[in-house]
Amino acid sequence: MWRIAAFVYALAGLALTVWVGAERPWARASEPACLAAGAWADGNGRAVSAELVFEKAARADVVLVGERHGEAAHHAWQSEVLSALAALERPVALGIEYLPRGAQLLLHAYVAGHLDEAGMLAGADWDSAWGYDFDAYRGLFETARARHIPILALNVERSFVRQVARFGFEAAAAQGAPIGRPAPASPAYAAELKESFESHGKAADPDAVSRFIEAQTSWDRAMAETIAQALSARPGVRIVATMGAGHVAFGHGVAHQLFDLGEPAVFLMLPAATRPPCPITPGAADAFYGAL
Repeated sequence: MWRIAAFVYALAGLALTVWVGAERPWARASEPACLAAGAWADGNGRAVSAELVFEKAARADVVLVGERHGEAAHHAWQSEVLSALAALERPVALGIEYLPRGAQLLLHAYVAGHLDEAGMLAGADWDSAWGYDFDAYRGLFETARARHIPILALNVERSFVRQVARFGFEAAAAQGAPIGRPAPASPAYAAELKESFESHGKAADPDAVSRFIEAQTSWDRAMAETIAQALSARPGVRIVATMGAGHVAFGHGVAHQLFDLGEPAVFLMLPAATRPPCPITPGAADAFYGAL
């Protein structure tokens, strides 16, 4: 589970869209063993070197790096991924799920050294906008600042997504929308979201489920559009985007919306548990990392 926002229920959504991670015979993979801490596996759970992972990731314009929110080990790993990709030839930018676009000027000032951490967090209202303890994220932010890597606020204000969850996208967008209409959820993603909705004690009212799915895809779409705009504004840049694992896994979330926007070169990374139970679902990502 992951938190999209306080107003949207815990979700679990997952699916395949388009990748640059090469051959993926998902169905033939056997049950993988637990990963060792610090070890990498390919999309089938087979051990691979970090060099091979980054060689494949380097073919992508966008690298989506999943997490369990507030898990310090996951964010430390994301910082390592950011540093590794920043060391390659292409410039990188860090996209973050955690803040809405209105915080962008604050992030620019923070990376440039014109605003300290406390000022950035206060101005962005971190506690309300995200709510997780910033201590877990500090290393990721400090890595970007130290390496002069732009940080992009990927999301929109929660108030719009609340309206989508309550009234549906069309009604919420009637007075103007900060995003375009999301691509419809794949059948598998819709089924997962419906199951999640019902697992939280919600009645399976078709209209309520539909609005819930629209709210989730709107959140995905917001991040995808910001990434696509950044790619267009700065040709040659690679976006490393950190977000909840459910927005990454199987490509149902942000990758699906990026594909709809014409951006097929996406590489997916997910953290994996290192102690039983530690399932790696073949096809959920292009690469897995033993993070806990």
